[in-house]
Amino acid sequence: MAQAVRIEGLQKALARFDIKKYEPKVQACFNNFGLRVELAAKQNAPVDEGHLKGAIFQDPSRLAVTVGCSVDYAAYLEFGTRKFAAQYVSSLPSDWREVAARAKGGRGGSFEEMVLRITEWVRRKGLGTGFAGPIGVTGTYSIKSRRRTGSKDVQAQQNRQAAYAIALKILREGIPAQPYLYPAVNTNIPILIKELNAIKL
Repeated sequence: MAQAVRIEGLQKALARFDIKKYEPKVQACFNNFGLRVELAAKQNAPVDEGHLKGAIFQDPSRLAVTVGCSVDYAAYLEFGTRKFAAQYVSSLPSDWREVAARAKGGRGGSFEEMVLRITEWVRRKGLGTGFAGPIGVTGTYSIKSRRRTGSKDVQAQQNRQAAYAIALKILREGIPAQPYLYPAVNTNIPILIKELNAIKL
């Protein structure tokens, strides 16, 4: 997810310069902005195994910088899905709504792939050891040993059943937005403008 967004006040700040003369100083401001946004986005990013966090990047170019995330589900976490996306995206500025609209309806994997990923998540999180939530207990466990009971095959089947229920709930209701990039950009824009205005002419 790397889309262009407008920065209010940027053109006014840049209009002061003979760009050829001040390009290295202006570029340094963009480079610093990119680094700060990348760091803040990584701090804001939701973490399970760290794939999303590790895929956040910044790429400076002439008088610009691109900050984005290269995993296919980045926009779904940033903006949410279904009712959650509708609610969150409507609160964003128009250029960010456009970014969200371009990501909408992107084709992810199949339902089976979704269930497989969630099954692995259920196993990793140990949700079979007495987890009782809206989907019920994933497996059985011994109070005495505090360990899950049943063979590996039985546990795997229970994990898959739980994952299937979670996947259906996600398809019906969506997932809440977990913004990481927008807050990082939004927080650092005033710093970029301030640094540009501080360049001595």
